[in-house]
Amino acid sequence: MATLVIVESPAKARKIAGYLGRDYVVRASLGHVRDLPGSKGEIPERYRAEPWANLGVNPETFAPIYVVPASKKATVRELQQLAAKADRVLFASDMDREGEAISYHLSRLLKVEHPTRMVFTEITSEALQAALKATRPLDLHLVAAQEARRVIDRLVGYGVSPLLWGSVGGKLSAGRVQSAALMLLAQREMARMRFKPATFWSIRADVLTRPKFTATVTHVRSSEHPQGLPIARAGDYTQDGVLKGGVRVLEMTDEQARALSAYLDGKEATVAQVELTETRSRPAPPFITSTLQQAGGRLNLSAKQVMDVAQKLYEGGYITYMRTDSPALSDEALTEARREATRLFGPAAVPAQPRQYATRNKNAQEAHEAIRPAGKTWRAPDTVGLGGDELAVYTLIYQRTVASQMNDAVFDKTVVTLTCGAATLSAQGRVLKEAGYLQLLQDEEEEKDDQRLPALQAGQRVPLKARPPEGKKTSAPTRYSEATLVQAMEKAGIGRPSTYAQTLATLQTREYVRVTGRQLSVTAVGLLVATYLARQVPEVMQKDFTATMEAGLDDVAAGGTTRLAYLTRFWTEGLAPTIRRASRDAPSLPLPHLEATRLRATGSGPHLIRGGQSVPLPAEVIPADLTDADVTAVIDGTWTPRKRRAKREAVPEGEHATAPEQLCGLRLKGLQKLSTRAERAGEKRVPGVELATRRSSGVSTKQTESVSEAARTPRRTPGKTTGPKTGGGH
Repeated sequence: MATLVIVESPAKARKIAGYLGRDYVVRASLGHVRDLPGSKGEIPERYRAEPWANLGVNPETFAPIYVVPASKKATVRELQQLAAKADRVLFASDMDREGEAISYHLSRLLKVEHPTRMVFTEITSEALQAALKATRPLDLHLVAAQEARRVIDRLVGYGVSPLLWGSVGGKLSAGRVQSAALMLLAQREMARMRFKPATFWSIRADVLTRPKFTATVTHVRSSEHPQGLPIARAGDYTQDGVLKGGVRVLEMTDEQARALSAYLDGKEATVAQVELTETRSRPAPPFITSTLQQAGGRLNLSAKQVMDVAQKLYEGGYITYMRTDSPALSDEALTEARREATRLFGPAAVPAQPRQYATRNKNAQEAHEAIRPAGKTWRAPDTVGLGGDELAVYTLIYQRTVASQMNDAVFDKTVVTLTCGAATLSAQGRVLKEAGYLQLLQDEEEEKDDQRLPALQAGQRVPLKARPPEGKKTSAPTRYSEATLVQAMEKAGIGRPSTYAQTLATLQTREYVRVTGRQLSVTAVGLLVATYLARQVPEVMQKDFTATMEAGLDDVAAGGTTRLAYLTRFWTEGLAPTIRRASRDAPSLPLPHLEATRLRATGSGPHLIRGGQSVPLPAEVIPADLTDADVTAVIDGTWTPRKRRAKREAVPEGEHATAPEQLCGLRLKGLQKLSTRAERAGEKRVPGVELATRRSSGVSTKQTESVSEAARTPRRTPGKTTGPKTGGGH
């Protein structure tokens, strides 16, 4: 019989079979074929009398019990029959730890004495032929690292979760990665509740030159401060609403702000200094797993949705493997990215030498390339025949990869300092000089200071027209979005690319977190779980401890330590004694933004406690969003949920959430805008290049909010549409 090739998914099997031909039989294992028992019924008879049987792992020796789940028995039987007839068996599961473990367990079940691995990072004819010529033995160090990860996760989950059942209540769960991520969210939520806003003022004036521009008062001189004292800004205050230590600024009153604004109105200012500099913006590296998940927010896709789409694109042969920590590209890919940039924008679009990127994550483990279009010759988005989210994600990956090899964007930046009486004003502008990679890829931050300033000279007099002063308040720390939480987890070393999306999904499934708009709000249950674990099992919640555990798994994978030594260090000598000492006292948590108000876990769920009264907290309530009026209503039994906007009608299964023609329309505005900028910089407009960004309304990313009447009332200026800005919030 022909060679049997075993991969993980049916879609992948069909694609590979089409490339390999009749001499190969390609089948899917449907993921893992052996695992620790998931229920009592799966525990083999010979282990059921053991006191640790329900764990599925002997906590003294760390010997696991592996079983074939009922759902996989038919698959295993089929593979055993095919393997018995095959001349050769190639184990072609993914090349990470999980894939290596799948191949290991398959080889044991199929009784293949010397298993051979076939590994590849893209599904193309060339890549598969190369993989067939470069097979290798199983990497048992990777297998050991996966087994250590699986065992420690089982021990932590089965050890800590029962503590939650007895203290917080309900069938709750804890986990090595999940709990550390919950702590990040809970700490941010508590910071929001402790936050006290500070008020400060922004005083601006339009400078009536051609073109006109806006300047902001930065310093005010006085007899006590002849050199000038800076006007207080948001960054000068702590989260308690007081000035930071050592900061010397002018905190203006309402009366002072209005008086200064009135003084500036109609006056002439003197140009004190003009600074002209050239600034450069480098293209971002090609996507890795975490940055692709973060970018998914621009497409209105969750981290899990992005990974599901990327999985389909990989299995369909459109992109390379989507779980990677490495932003590096192979020499072949570098050449193709530069070729595509040259095809689109001409030879001047790329630098003399290719750009190569290295990871900044010290815990990065993967040896793969970055996520990029598959193959030696890449297909432009308008030629791949995809639609909806698949087209959007492919376009995002294509553009990011090609742009990574293009020239910097170059700007002329001007900073002008003006004086008018006792006031010093400043303005800055930035004008695109060379579009570089911005010909292809929109820069999220690129227009933050892009007002155009005229040519000015020191000593020149310019007229001012004051704007109404704006009273502002500092803003509370912004809640995490899925994208920013993934970024924070990666920075802290919590989890790995393959765990981020599942961790986010678990936090939502367990109702520890609720998605509100694009923000992750922590529920009462989530806060109480975080409170209990931080007090009783603090190691599980500490990001440094979790990152150290991840680094230990890397050490096992590299052969630097053994599975047994790792598990002894982190379980026997680490978490196990802490879990044994933990009490099951119900956690109680003061809500710092509400006077004499607490959350407490009870057998019937979270309760709100105030003034000796204890009442159930409705499940819809997010504690950090409670006001004193809400608390009174909850205690009185009159609280009702706030009305929410109607959700979009669900899209029937099998249909795209966004039709291709709609997707193109959503990108058209950004494309026209980008083309206009390119034309200003002397670049030619390139038809057929679309921006893979679908912006949605969300929470403003501004760090301040207006409190004065003048700021609340929109002002219209010729040629501008006024109103609140919307954008992708955190």
